[in-house]
Amino acid sequence: MPLTITPLEAPLGAKIDGLDSRRRLSDIEFSFIERALLEYIAIVISDLEENVPWLLELGRRFGPLVPHALTQYHHPSTPEMSIISANMNSAESRQTALPAGAFWHSDLSYTARPSDAIFLYSTHIPREGGDTLMANMNLAYAALPEALKRQLQRLTATHRYGYRGGGAVVPLTPEQSTRYPDVSHPVVRTHPKTGRKSLFVSPGYTVRVDQLEAAASNDLLERLFEHALKEEFQYRHRWQAGQLVGLDNRASLHCAVAGYTEPRRMLRMIVNGGEGSVAMDH
Repeated sequence: MPLTITPLEAPLGAKIDGLDSRRRLSDIEFSFIERALLEYIAIVISDLEENVPWLLELGRRFGPLVPHALTQYHHPSTPEMSIISANMNSAESRQTALPAGAFWHSDLSYTARPSDAIFLYSTHIPREGGDTLMANMNLAYAALPEALKRQLQRLTATHRYGYRGGGAVVPLTPEQSTRYPDVSHPVVRTHPKTGRKSLFVSPGYTVRVDQLEAAASNDLLERLFEHALKEEFQYRHRWQAGQLVGLDNRASLHCAVAGYTEPRRMLRMIVNGGEGSVAMDH
């Protein structure tokens, strides 16, 4: 069955049909998926059987998969995949007040090599709730006033694990913390494959703008957050079981939505960043 793509009626995202997780992924199929992710930032693939080796092969084709900082939630078969679950009555379920990732962020922005992309596969979905919000940071940057764009070009910001994640964050152990010191990244990054510019700050992980005093930094970040998270840049994904969602972290933010009590379980793969802190334009 040939692959087809249908853009979503949203500021980002497209649905891909025709994939079968019972068959090995071909080079042509992977190229199709890769182009779609670059063009649409988010991709949605439904009706896939749970096949961990197939999912891992897909993720690895995008780059090395990074074990998440929270080693206690690694998949039993491999640290390249982690489990995000709630209300499952099992050791893998998070016990935080809010679901994992229930704050706006880009995965691994708190590391020297932020993640290029993430893939989430749903095994258990509540009948109501448990959505994921995504925001297009290419559009957010493009909509900024030109004077503000010029100001941002030379600025960097500090990112920290769990900075404002509140009740959704699992604290790191002392051993885990030593591996994740604060890092700085440009406030505006240029995508290495598309050449598009995007905002690269988030309410969850961005602590301060390095070149500004505290008050000025706070004012600028709040202005950028308010702008970036306007509904006109957002897509709300309503999950189905057996669904795979890929998200380009270089051009987006995402946030898990709380407010459900039934089981919810995801398998997650994080693609290693192909670059360190992106050089600023000169």
